[in-house]
Amino acid sequence: MRIAITYHVASPSHPHGQAGSFGAHELSATARDIHAALAPAHDCTLVPVGDSVAAALTAVREVAPDVVFNLCEGAVGRTRFEAHLSLGLDMLGIPCCGCDPVTLALCQDKPFVKQFLRQTGVATPSGFAVAPGCSEEHVLEDIRQLLARATSGRVIVKPAREGGGVGIDGDSVCGDAEAALARARLVWARHHQPALIETFIDGPEYNLALYYSGARGLVALPPGQIVFAPTLVPERRVVGWTAKWDVASREAQATISRIVPDLAPALHAELVGTCTRAATLLGMTGYCRFDLRLGADSVQIVDVNANPDLGPGSGFRTALAAAGISFGEFLGELIAARIPAARLAPAA
Repeated sequence: MRIAITYHVASPSHPHGQAGSFGAHELSATARDIHAALAPAHDCTLVPVGDSVAAALTAVREVAPDVVFNLCEGAVGRTRFEAHLSLGLDMLGIPCCGCDPVTLALCQDKPFVKQFLRQTGVATPSGFAVAPGCSEEHVLEDIRQLLARATSGRVIVKPAREGGGVGIDGDSVCGDAEAALARARLVWARHHQPALIETFIDGPEYNLALYYSGARGLVALPPGQIVFAPTLVPERRVVGWTAKWDVASREAQATISRIVPDLAPALHAELVGTCTRAATLLGMTGYCRFDLRLGADSVQIVDVNANPDLGPGSGFRTALAAAGISFGEFLGELIAARIPAARLAPAA
């Protein structure tokens, strides 16, 4: 079988700060890792995606793949263009592993997906989006009401359409309306998009990875937990850009992700049930990861990642290993869910 592996590379012509080179080095390494896992049985080609989605689609068509493994977490230097290449592949009728472009686009719009989850009965923090140019007087009043209802007495402010922790750090957590509005202004200025303001859940943080395996449907992997060092004050216990990407930072050193071997059965069931329902409602047919916090009354989804990291040190790979599923087996299941069985024979 011919397989194309697409991944974005740093875009020097679109330098938007941290987002401009969004995890490009790590993503290239992941693409090579997937190539190494699949190449013994299949004809695999790496296809980097740079400044032009159209050029990338042309390169893919030249490979004439049976299926594409798309790792792109953005395009032309912008993470909010995550769905674009997947949409192009879909329009060309080329099967693609991972979530479909509609799901990718929905999950990239944090305020929309949060509102959708709330309206369909899935617990997620209360909040709202504020766009540049809105009435700041009204925003202040809305934030004050949100703070009054927040058990933690704090809100968190983040870009509405980014991923990978872009625009999130310890200063994103605010205890008064004026500070939250100032942080929203910073989001507007730096990221040129609305800011999402929602209640900050000051409780244990978990994550759950799922993937679609054809006849077996959604497979839930063992839950993980983010363990924050006691030296981090509560408002800095967030998995933002610094904790994710600056490995030498205090936040990264004090933030550890681990599989929870002794999770209480009731909590395990709630995590799996909440995420499976959300994934089903969002039409997820690839692989995904949910970030959750345990609030006073229930588990709440704080983020949905429809295109999570699959690198060797990622939480997803750790969860696969804990489930006794090899990386090659996982990749094979994803491909089999996209390709008719008659086309699954290894390359000659």
